[in-house]
Amino acid sequence: MTLKRSAIAVLVGCAALVAVPPLAAEDAKADADSVRDRSISKTVAWRPKSAETILRDHPEHEKTQPYLTAEAFLMATYGVGQDEKLVSEALEILTTQAGKDRQDPVSEFYRGQVLAWTDQKEKARTAWQNAKQRAEALVKKNSRDGRAQYYLGASLVMLRQPVQARKALKKALKADWNKPMVDFQNGLSYFLQENWKAAKSSFDNVHELDPRYAHLYFYRGLAWDKLGQKDRLLDDLDQFVKLAPNSNEAKTARAILKR
Repeated sequence: MTLKRSAIAVLVGCAALVAVPPLAAEDAKADADSVRDRSISKTVAWRPKSAETILRDHPEHEKTQPYLTAEAFLMATYGVGQDEKLVSEALEILTTQAGKDRQDPVSEFYRGQVLAWTDQKEKARTAWQNAKQRAEALVKKNSRDGRAQYYLGASLVMLRQPVQARKALKKALKADWNKPMVDFQNGLSYFLQENWKAAKSSFDNVHELDPRYAHLYFYRGLAWDKLGQKDRLLDDLDQFVKLAPNSNEAKTARAILKR
């Protein structure tokens, strides 16, 4: 890993000291949001090196809340299954960033993800509930906000409300939000309802757009299993383990492959 933990800690401490004129701050935040979105899209696909490259190419935003959120989630991805201290540090940064911008659903959503990885299920649920409420507030202001619609839908998936989730995700797609991410969440929503054909179809869509989106193989593999396609289950899980060997789900995938 090339991210420097000491530098990240300094950035967290210094972020509040940066003084920028209001208009310039808004412009910088918009740019930083874009950098965060691009980096996170790679991180959730379990392509951390690509995510890191995006962040490294934009040092002008490294003290902003969006940048630090993306960086911390990337740290957690690097650390999960390998470095508990790094994951704990990433969680601390996400908590700090979620508190700095209480309108931002992104930091809370990924704080929930890392809490789930560390088996803090109740705290994860609370974080996702917070993310949902923040996204709802943004959607109320602007229903065409694709980012807010996505994080509303994704939070509802994590809170196991699949029907409501798909309503928000549909609006995220209409706003031309990141299609692989939306299709993946749609797939999870159908997975929750045990609609295996619809889930597989959504994961197929992800595959067409980004065949290196690691977790599509895990969940599509399980859907194949429910559809009676054992060979395809094994093929997908094998590919998943190759792409995301340190993920939490990789343990389950390896256990199935050894049967």
